[in-house]
Order: sequence, then structure tokens, then C-alpha cells
Amino acid sequence: MRTAQEPQHIATPYLLIDLDVVKTNAKAMADTLHHRGISLRPHVKTHKSTSLGRLQRALGANGITVATVGEAEVFIAAGFDDVFIALPLWITPQSAAQLDRLSLSAKLRIGIDSARGAQNLAEQLHTPDKVEVMVEIDSGQHRTGVQPDQAGPLAARCRSLGLRVAGIFTHGGHSYAGAEATSRTATQESEALAVASLSLCDHGIAVTVLSAGSSPTARKLGGVVTEARPGTYLLNDRQQIALGVATPDQVAAVVATRVMSTAVPGQFVVDAGSKALTAESSSLVEGFGSVRELEGAIVTRVSEHHGIVSYQGKPPPEGTLLHVLPNHVCTVVNLYDQFIALDSDPIRIDARGHLT
Repeated sequence: MRTAQEPQHIATPYLLIDLDVVKTNAKAMADTLHHRGISLRPHVKTHKSTSLGRLQRALGANGITVATVGEAEVFIAAGFDDVFIALPLWITPQSAAQLDRLSLSAKLRIGIDSARGAQNLAEQLHTPDKVEVMVEIDSGQHRTGVQPDQAGPLAARCRSLGLRVAGIFTHGGHSYAGAEATSRTATQESEALAVASLSLCDHGIAVTVLSAGSSPTARKLGGVVTEARPGTYLLNDRQQIALGVATPDQVAAVVATRVMSTAVPGQFVVDAGSKALTAESSSLVEGFGSVRELEGAIVTRVSEHHGIVSYQGKPPPEGTLLHVLPNHVCTVVNLYDQFIALDSDPIRIDARGHLT
């Protein structure tokens, strides 16, 4: 990531992005998947920016994935017309009214993993025939989703309620267990989708969308998978590096911060704390972020506005501009209103805070 042309007058902390790296990452993923006959429906919850979504679309993405109705609303208002909400939503009258309205402007898909959820969706929507549902299955993460062999009965129940079943989806989130888990998880995703597809066929339902996805497994998918939904790959972070699916030069977003104290021996303090980096830890990496310019400098503690960096060398002087690689870029992005871009105007994070 380049920083030579980074603006020096902006107060820290801020979220810095290199669009050249973003474009390279976007094209590489699209090309890899298309070569395998798999369409790319990126998860835009990572960056929450309609500008970056347009870039992904221009470089080979087919539709987008979002996490919430609010995110869908932001992106559809910006002209995105093929949106999958990859969550088994529990619909309220308020969200039903939003979905009814959005379904008039875009092809809208919604995740389902229970008969009760399907019935709630069918009852709350005024125009349930305007949306499609995707049955979620559990391929090993054990978070949401029915067992693959139960996908058919659930899809049949959706059909009986007047809902249109577009396909099946799963998320290989257990790939984050470690580098050795990525290939195994990708295989589990494919195998689970194959079982689920047969279960639907047994109930007289044929679908063409078999959707899997996480950034660690996306490049390893095959078999019956027709669609992938990676998100983090566009920006990358320390976890992706630790898993061996990204290199440091493929990290497109870092937190810019300045040294504000060197008073305590064996450490220095930067102005990026939990409100700039989050307090999210990971079993894959130490601390809450690493300082790119100083090997072995790790943010080991965070307060709201203090990042305590453990470092055995001579600390950089107060005022020094540094860059922290975050553990999990998706949660960090949600803390900022904009990306500060190299060679470009700031980029709005339009869907930030749209958590419902």
C-alpha cells in the first residue's frame, strides 16, 4: 500500500484506503471465480460504500450481498438492482414496509432458516411474490441454517406459503479457525450444498443458485457452487494475512494514527484506541492491530482513545504518523464516515451504522 502521497494535514485517526490495491483485489477475485464458472456476489458489509460497490460491479461482480434491510435500502437507492440480504431476518411491520418498497426497485432475495421465519415473512409482506427466498444451511459453522438434508422440507414450506425459492446458501465462517481449515471448509460448503440440492429435488424443487462464501474459502470453492459471497477480500486485514489468503501488499485499508506519548518505557501510545480500531481480538493474531512501519510493534491494549503499542525498540517521536493494520476490517469500517483515499477525494461510507 502506498502512503507517499498521503495527506499530512488531516487529524488522526482516520481510515486510509489505496484504490489501486482495491481495484487489483476486486479484479483478481472476479477473474478467479469466473474461471471456475462461479459468479461473484460480494458482501458489501465489509466496506459499506456505494462507490466501492460500483467499482466491484464494474470489475465483474454480479449483484451484491448485504447484512441488513438498512444496507439494502442505501444500495438500492444508489441504483443497485440485485440484492441478497444474507440473514434469516425476523420481519417486523416496519421492516416489512421497507422490503415491500425496495422490492419494487430491485430484485430482492432474503435468507430463511426456519418455517416460523418463513411464515412471518409471508404474513408481514404485502407483496411476498415480489421477493425471493434463499434457504440457509449449516455447513459446519453452527451459527444459523438448517441441516443440509432438511433444506427440502423448509423449501417446500416456503413454497406452500407463496414464497418463491431462488436457491440455497451457506457461510463457511469456520474457515477462520486457522490456515489449515480453509480448504477443508470450502469442501464442506460444496458438499453441504450438494446434499441440500438433492433434498430440494426430493421435494420437487429445482434451483439454480447454490451460494457459498467467505473470503478465506472463496478461491477454493468448486463442485456444485454457482455463486460466492466473499467480502473482506476487497480490503483485507491481519486475519486474512494470518490465514494465508492475502499478503501485506494486498491490504487496502489501514488506520492512520499518530504517536501521542512515549512516557512509559517499553511502549508508546497512539491516538487510535477502541473507537478507531475496535476492541475485537482474534485467535489468529496477537493484540488489536500491528504497526506496519515497525516490525514487532503490536497494539496490545486499547482504551477508547488510546492504543498502547508494545515495542522493544526506540519509540518513534511524538507526532509521528503511523499506520495500523486492523484485525478485522469490517468492524473497523463501521466506525468511520469516510475513507481518506490516496490520489482521490474522500469516499463516503454510505451505509455505516445501518444495523437494522
